[in-house]
Amino acid sequence: MKNQAVWQKYTGKVAWPTLFLFFGLLIGYGFLWLAYKNGLFWGWTSCIGASLAYGMFTIAHEACHGNISGGVKSFVGIEKILGWISSLFLMFPYCAFVVIHLRHHAHTNDPVKDPDNYVNGSNAFSIFFRCTTLIAHYFGLTLGKDSKNDPAMKSIRGQSILFTLFVIALITTLILIGEGQALLYVCIISALIAAPILAFSFDWIPHYPHHNTGKYHNTRVITIPGLELVSLYQSYHLMHHLYPRVPFYKYKSCFLDYEKELLSHKSPIEGFRDQDAHLMQKKNTYTDLLTGKKWSYILEVENVFKETHDSIKITFKNLDTIPFTFQAGQYVVVSDYVQNQLIRRCYSICENPSTGKLSIGVKRVTHGKLSNHLLDTVKENYKLQVAGPYGNFVLPETIHTSLILIAGGSGITPLLSILKFVLTTSSTHVTLLYGCKSDKDIIFKKDIDMLALSYPNQFNCIVALDVLTEEKQYKYLEHVNNDVLCYVCGPSPMMSASKRALQKIGIANHQIITEEFSFETKQLSGKKHTITSVIHQNKISFSADCSETILEASMREEKEIPYACGMGQCGTCKLKLDEGEVVWNTIEEIALLKNERDQGYILPCICSAKTNLTLSS
Repeated sequence: MKNQAVWQKYTGKVAWPTLFLFFGLLIGYGFLWLAYKNGLFWGWTSCIGASLAYGMFTIAHEACHGNISGGVKSFVGIEKILGWISSLFLMFPYCAFVVIHLRHHAHTNDPVKDPDNYVNGSNAFSIFFRCTTLIAHYFGLTLGKDSKNDPAMKSIRGQSILFTLFVIALITTLILIGEGQALLYVCIISALIAAPILAFSFDWIPHYPHHNTGKYHNTRVITIPGLELVSLYQSYHLMHHLYPRVPFYKYKSCFLDYEKELLSHKSPIEGFRDQDAHLMQKKNTYTDLLTGKKWSYILEVENVFKETHDSIKITFKNLDTIPFTFQAGQYVVVSDYVQNQLIRRCYSICENPSTGKLSIGVKRVTHGKLSNHLLDTVKENYKLQVAGPYGNFVLPETIHTSLILIAGGSGITPLLSILKFVLTTSSTHVTLLYGCKSDKDIIFKKDIDMLALSYPNQFNCIVALDVLTEEKQYKYLEHVNNDVLCYVCGPSPMMSASKRALQKIGIANHQIITEEFSFETKQLSGKKHTITSVIHQNKISFSADCSETILEASMREEKEIPYACGMGQCGTCKLKLDEGEVVWNTIEEIALLKNERDQGYILPCICSAKTNLTLSS
């Protein structure tokens, strides 16, 4: 059975327990108001009110994900009403909470895009301060100047302002009719007490230490019996992030269905059972790194070293002193935001794997969005998204021959890792031919010079201050034995010349390994369709090529549809398909339920236009 079928057995129907909880909370507020009016101590009143506000957050949270209606059309409107009412007790506009919370799901632990990463302080005091001021941070995101440039926030800005004015008017009215004190202790102070508790228990604890961005490790499950009732099942937070359309009271059942799979991924499952990890340890979220699997982390920069006038070496801090594991010659994918757009690029690792350190070389290039941004921006303690390691430009398990390494410009980076590893772990003879424009363009010059001094009988270094043409490479290497293994990295023309020169020497193709990174812009087919969409009463129109997603087309034409993840996981961009046909890139593990797709809803981030389309929110 596919994963989708398993978790969807808990969805697609009205969540009656959540509805009963909502009405129970409303009754609780009513009794609390009467109790205060009849002499209940104000401190007890606010503490009890805080527990009610804590519960109201769950109502808003479930409505935000569409988990109260379960996609049942006749209950969608009721669900929105419940979302607004519950948010009223928390004094924050429901429409803004939806955008903010779905963005948290789309960018979990991202220090730039995850709004809840705000609580990730550097010490106990800063964590307390940030949890206490999280609502103020939310209001800044909702009504601050940057919200006018954010398509999702801009679309609900008017509603948020009206809600704020309504709350002010309601408070004023209650004060004027003599109910100000009851309002203060039953609702206002209660919400202010609940807010930092919610921030700490929903945002800080589940995601600690806030480094891992992998879906199986970016938050945790805590299995302590009874904790699910106190936390309203948020102790099973990982299940919510994996399957956000599952109602909160079904998290534990869903966990039991998926426990074997989670254990196989070594997900952070903590508690007192024999198979559980100890509570709240950083290494619980670093198991992918500890076991040598592919990982994705937010890493802090340890230092930046200027190698040349246009290149740097970026070294990252180890996570909890755990060594990074990779093979010499591999690369990582580094991501960062450039003009509010997430750009990903591959960068080779330049460290010796045996050191456990992770460093990359970055060179300024013409029109290089991310590389130039890194050179201009990155400094100590800067945070970057890094994933890896990847790549097959690696050494065989055993080396029986000499090595020839040919590099051009920044192509020295993976070869330096190979060079360091081979020289420090074997007696293999290595010849390095490195072509640079001039002496000032020699990247990692100090490292290369140090290796030449340390291994004079094992390492032959040739630095050519010129373009490595076929003729020049042949001249430098014509006397080498043809029983060698060759690794080549650099500009494409140079690598083509290397192959020809090496073949002329008598080195076979299977002895030549090359590495090249290229980033191709998506080629549009030229077959376009017209997209007309009404989003929160704002009409937009744009053309979409059939080879791109509807979201990509809207962004290309600068008529953005509100979105967050861009991968079908959060549901922020959900729209109703009123006319036309679309092609789905995938329908597995997405935010839409089957009954919502049957009603005609689509996710523009993973759909392409097959015909002209009319969409609505």
